[in-house]
Amino acid sequence: MIGIYKITFSNGHYYFGQAVDTDRRFSQHKRELNRGNHSNSRLQNCFNKYGEPTYEVIEECSKEELSNIENKYLYKHIDDEMCCNICRIGKSPRGVERSQEFKDKISAYQYLSGKNKPVYMFSRDHMHLLGKFRSIGEAEKAINCYPKDIQKSCKSNGKYNVKGYKFMYAAPIDNFLNHLKDIVKL
Repeated sequence: MIGIYKITFSNGHYYFGQAVDTDRRFSQHKRELNRGNHSNSRLQNCFNKYGEPTYEVIEECSKEELSNIENKYLYKHIDDEMCCNICRIGKSPRGVERSQEFKDKISAYQYLSGKNKPVYMFSRDHMHLLGKFRSIGEAEKAINCYPKDIQKSCKSNGKYNVKGYKFMYAAPIDNFLNHLKDIVKL
């Protein structure tokens, strides 16, 4: 569901947000709060003190209306001490349709600048190589999971499983394989 949502804690503290997929966004908030690493420190502190909040969609709208409608709520509530929103303006690139040419340019830039790191996907049990992806985002779409989970698997060198797979950054493996080729040539 596309719309504006509200997170409310038992003591009355609240937070407004926008999402193209509110169920998925609620899951992201819950996961980050439970892990203790939510990007909004006010929201995290309320969660730590008051426990699990309630989540509700307060207004459905189109993708194009998201920021304007969220801003309506923020303008009205941002100065209230019970409001956990940090930014005065709600804006998100989510929901904005981008051309394939634009996406390709961004992807190429991120790849060249090192922001997108290629990753290998392995089977969990026998570490069979199943595929190579140009980025964590590409791997995320392939198995329908969250990018943070793939990143965690990569940082743990494949010790952390994601939906039955292990992921590792490609650069160290490629360097090792190139080194092996040099040794074999000798």
